[in-house]
Amino acid sequence: MRRAAAALILAALLGAATACGSSGPSVPPASAATTVSVGVVPVVDVAPLYLGIKKGFFTSQKLTVVPRQVQQGSAIITQVVSGGLDIGFSNNVSLIAAASRGIPLRIVAAGNQAGPGLYSAIFVRKDSPITTPRDLAGKRIAVNAVESVGPLVVNAALQSRGVSVAGISYVAVPFPNMASALARSQVDAVWAVEPFSGAISAQGDARLLLEPYPLLPKNFPVASYFVSAAYRSAHADVVSRFTRAMNESLTYAQAHPAEVRQILPTFIKIAPRVAATVALPRWSTDIEAGLLATTASLATRYGFVSATPNISQLTRG
Repeated sequence: MRRAAAALILAALLGAATACGSSGPSVPPASAATTVSVGVVPVVDVAPLYLGIKKGFFTSQKLTVVPRQVQQGSAIITQVVSGGLDIGFSNNVSLIAAASRGIPLRIVAAGNQAGPGLYSAIFVRKDSPITTPRDLAGKRIAVNAVESVGPLVVNAALQSRGVSVAGISYVAVPFPNMASALARSQVDAVWAVEPFSGAISAQGDARLLLEPYPLLPKNFPVASYFVSAAYRSAHADVVSRFTRAMNESLTYAQAHPAEVRQILPTFIKIAPRVAATVALPRWSTDIEAGLLATTASLATRYGFVSATPNISQLTRG
């Protein structure tokens, strides 16, 4: 099934490349603004994009950015490849998995690096007999998507603690539904990111068991902005302008956390008082290619990919 899906995506991409190939790169007139659709997951991580729109960084590059929310990074990849979206934001594990299947993608800007505290956390029920990370062996853990960043991060963190991950079952549960799934004992534990991790903690029905990212290498890259190779070839100038504006947005967001918190309620369902306390990720213009290679190695170890992709090609921009 996985091979068939990859074949369909590749066919869509080849069709898009054929359609674009005859016209050459699209360069808008100096006075015109180019509209680009950007697929994003509704999480704290994409705040710099919205902040950059508000601050006019994209307008300065003669771009009109239209964010479109999608629940999973893998679905965003499919839409970018098919031409339904111009640019996408996805976790790096999904990007690496797609690249390993021969889907030509190009990372054009960093998304975010892991943050401290409840930015990412594993919870169990308050009355759960699970009291240490070692107790997660053989248990059911909710993640927003299987064979994605959640399972990889949890596996890597647990193995760093000497915990066997062979018998763990990962269950796909949307972030907004995780608290309910945990309360109903549909899973033994949940892995969530902000603002959902903060909300689960605040409800008081769950107990924090582990913050996994601090057990991984520092500045671990979580997600990236990307395009299809066909779009990059046909719209090189648009991509370059997006990268410049996105880099400015990332730098500004890292330096102005208060403004990040103010903009969060404009694109995710979160009260301003909650936004004021969420754990923010780290934003940098560095795509962390070396650590992306580490991610690819872990994805191969855990069987998420059958072959490690060419990271240099993926990050060629």
